[in-house]
Amino acid sequence: MNAITIRREESGHVIFISMIMVLISLGFTVGYLQFVMAERFLHKKHVAQVQAKLNSYSGLGKFGAPTIKSSFFNSDTTWVIGEDIEAMNGYNYEIECKKVQNTITQNFDLESTSIGVAHFKGFGGQEIPIHDTSRVRYTPQTFADYMYFTNEETPGPVWFGSNVNFRGPDEIEGRVFSNSNITMNSTCPEFVNGENEERSVVETAGHFVLNGCNPETIFRGDHHEGVEPIDWPPFEGHDKVREVANWVYDANEFVSLAGPNPDILLMTEIEFIQEGFIVKQWEYQVPPLVAYTPPDIFSSPTYRNTYWNEFVHQYAKYYPHTFQTDPDTWLPASRAAFTGGGYNNDEDWGHFNYAAYPMPTTINDFFYYEVVNAHEGVIWIEGGSVRVHGTVNGRFTVATSAPTLYRMPHTVNNIHYPQPKIVELKNNIWITGDLKYADSYLNGGVRTGSTNRLGLLSAGHIVVANTAANRNDVVINAAMIAMDASFTIHYWQNTTTAYWGNLAGQSSSGMIKGDGQSLIDPFNPTGPLLPTTGNNDLRGEVHIWGSVTQARRGYLKRNTIGPYDVNPGIGYDKDYHYDYNLRDYPPPAWPENRNSDGSRNMSIAAFGGLK
Repeated sequence: MNAITIRREESGHVIFISMIMVLISLGFTVGYLQFVMAERFLHKKHVAQVQAKLNSYSGLGKFGAPTIKSSFFNSDTTWVIGEDIEAMNGYNYEIECKKVQNTITQNFDLESTSIGVAHFKGFGGQEIPIHDTSRVRYTPQTFADYMYFTNEETPGPVWFGSNVNFRGPDEIEGRVFSNSNITMNSTCPEFVNGENEERSVVETAGHFVLNGCNPETIFRGDHHEGVEPIDWPPFEGHDKVREVANWVYDANEFVSLAGPNPDILLMTEIEFIQEGFIVKQWEYQVPPLVAYTPPDIFSSPTYRNTYWNEFVHQYAKYYPHTFQTDPDTWLPASRAAFTGGGYNNDEDWGHFNYAAYPMPTTINDFFYYEVVNAHEGVIWIEGGSVRVHGTVNGRFTVATSAPTLYRMPHTVNNIHYPQPKIVELKNNIWITGDLKYADSYLNGGVRTGSTNRLGLLSAGHIVVANTAANRNDVVINAAMIAMDASFTIHYWQNTTTAYWGNLAGQSSSGMIKGDGQSLIDPFNPTGPLLPTTGNNDLRGEVHIWGSVTQARRGYLKRNTIGPYDVNPGIGYDKDYHYDYNLRDYPPPAWPENRNSDGSRNMSIAAFGGLK
């Protein structure tokens, strides 16, 4: 039997499998093409998104910032149409500039918003728009940006003497600015760099008077002269502080400027504590002006001999006039010279008499007493001076109002004066003890990142008072502005035997340059006198971590070659440091600075996009 061979035909299956493979390949190809097209679409969309963002930036740069600078403060909101940007496939529009309340600084920030648009083509060739909105917020620079700002380098407040110069061993860090010439003493100061080697910046609208100092030695950072002056004084900022004040304490409640009786003033004290602050007020008066001394104090021998001593020690010690030791030789011509010119008590001297009107020791004896539990706000003293000290836990600004008109006394300690005369009293801030933040280092240094802030805004002077607490080093954590005067020390209340007002201890010029009140312990005014300090009244150092802004340069030490011919002298040495936390945000409602042409100096506080 023949063998039978059987063979299968598989060619049909090969064709089927090949078709499947082709379809799979086609699927991959189509999928890939779709992927490529989608990626191209997303790429074009992404490019358009970037272009839209850049178009919005262009609107901010070309229209937003100039509009804010030129017309922002004349209206609440400004709109600008914008422009086409062909190279960026789009345009920007509706650039909005407006004021925005800053809840931290309690000032207005400036905000500019711009909408940017860019187009790209879709699958069907249609134009698809992409929008992006960008915003920039500017914060006006405040006087807290300066470690040391002075409008005039002429000195103040009393017994001016020569100009106040920067001198050795002064070491000043941070930003220094003056609207007039900055003069160096030949002992040569140093303007040093600050934290993390941050370069110091010293600027003047005038010129540097070096007096032989080497600029490469004294300036560690940048220094410029002839720059645009800063507008002064910050009256507008002062008014804003009053408008947003959280607490207002009247110190002129008994001031009427009418009737036969003199006005009573209220002294206010703010003591900062961990929970907030304590407010105390009590009544006081100031001595009458020497210029109103009646003639019969000299014409009647009995009256004259009885009250001459009291007259000199109670009143004359506040005035820099020449006195004669024998009242019998005090002729009318001399009296005329005595009553004319000179300083007008509180108007220039800044009276601060512990002995006559000491702070009460019990709560019931205060005119007003309150404990305030708070950690942020503005404290406004209307019509009077304020004393401050304590530990600050929070963010506060303490401010005083413009000078107070009041009627002087006409009868004090049995000495009779003509009818009360209306005079003007500067409302000063008196620092009566350390002012430290709750989280400061033991030496008073401010910690980086601390949220504690204190602003002292005085319509008159800011004075480191000659209290028992301040007879050693004084620590001040604060930004300070003395609008109408200086940051200074209470040097005219000194214990030097040559300069306080007894006749036997007058200066060689015959002028009385001290009142001797620091001989009296303010915490025990009826107790024994404190010892005098001979020919010097040195009290240690004033340590500042903050900033100082003033109308005129204030003295912290008086000595030779000035009118106080003593050495080392009367007062304190300086140890000044800038609190760099102030650049993050200043004390509440702190006054802004502006250039002499009215424009503001701005810094960017926030920048970003809006969806």
